[in-house]
Amino acid sequence: MAYKRVTEEERRHIYRWRQEGHGPREMARRLGRSASSISREIARNTGGRSYRPKQAHEKAQVRAQRCGPRRFTEEVRLDAESRLKAGWTPEIISGRARLEMRPWVCKETIYTHIYADAKAGGDLWTNLPRSHRKRRRRCPRQDGRGRGKIPNQRMIDARPAEVETRESVGHWEGDLINGAHQTGNLVTLVERKTRFTLVGRTDTKEAKEVLAEICGLFSGMAQASRLSLTLDNGKEFARHEEMAAKTGMDVFFANPYHSWERGTNENTNGLIRRLHPKQSSFASISDEELKRIDEYLNDRPRKCLGWMTPREEMAAFLARAP
Repeated sequence: MAYKRVTEEERRHIYRWRQEGHGPREMARRLGRSASSISREIARNTGGRSYRPKQAHEKAQVRAQRCGPRRFTEEVRLDAESRLKAGWTPEIISGRARLEMRPWVCKETIYTHIYADAKAGGDLWTNLPRSHRKRRRRCPRQDGRGRGKIPNQRMIDARPAEVETRESVGHWEGDLINGAHQTGNLVTLVERKTRFTLVGRTDTKEAKEVLAEICGLFSGMAQASRLSLTLDNGKEFARHEEMAAKTGMDVFFANPYHSWERGTNENTNGLIRRLHPKQSSFASISDEELKRIDEYLNDRPRKCLGWMTPREEMAAFLARAP
């Protein structure tokens, strides 16, 4: 339905009905408009002496006299695209045009143009800042395109409900932390209830090497503490079926780009990043350094464990296990 401005007569009705105690919904029903339109009209055009029809109409008339046409003309489009390529964001482009009293459109119009361009195969979207994305993805993903899907995955929806409750020990989450380019990776395996963590290192992200490291880490744990493992969708975990057979664990996968489904693991990775920030080289990480990381994670009291340590909690469980 096309947008229609509130008329002066409608503003007189709104004033009278407000005096009579009617709310926005009732006024909207009588005028054949949405309640949000009435609420917006009152909020925008209320002065120091409450809402008055004449003053409200004058305020709306002044606001309607923009410094330039709010249409995405060819001139505005070309200007926006050139400034995008120069590193400006849509918000900066819109705000600066208004400041300079040039024809302008709001930032959302520019975003809409960028998304339409991306859908048509264009590359305007590559000029958007990528570090702190706050919008749902509507542009192509550069990294990982064409990587394919890991076969025979069991998704997290099939995982037993008891895993979510943390009532029993033996349910783990796993991930790979990347070092600087070609300097190796850290394998992290975190038990959900006790927060006990196993840490290993691989030279590459090859599925065979990652499989061997995970199986080696779990080999030192009693079978009672190895029930399930939830991983992310990295291709380094492609040999999950062999992993399940060798460890005796049920292996599940979180949904793509749902890191919160492995929140315990992600939080633990954050602790490791305090010791080794992003872009750190893992080339020199020795067994001694892995031991230091292990002690930092497992001998650190946790509030969620009543100030016990993960190592103490895991030891107590193993002492009770048959």
